[in-house]
Amino acid sequence: MADELLNNMLDMDDEDRKITLEDEETGESIECIIDDMFQFNGKNYVVLLRPIDEPDYDYEAIIMESVEQDGEYLLQTIPEEQEEIICDYYDKLCEELYGDDDEESDE
Repeated sequence: MADELLNNMLDMDDEDRKITLEDEETGESIECIIDDMFQFNGKNYVVLLRPIDEPDYDYEAIIMESVEQDGEYLLQTIPEEQEEIICDYYDKLCEELYGDDDEESDE
């Protein structure tokens, strides 16, 4: 499933990768861009970028689990006790693929 979704995502431009999440508790709508997908422990995850108004950053990364239900793909929040493990795994995955940005900035 993740390979098919990733291949489809790579064919999309930024406008096609925009999605709107709705906070179930507050009803707030959050605009995000699908940035990446990965698998970990047999589950599929989607990395979303949410625009933020911070001086040092343009986006905040949000990782959500992608699940298939009745033929549709849904995003759900990651249980709090698994967040750090999944985020650490994704950080290591990015480091392997793209290198360590900290090392480059030291040169």
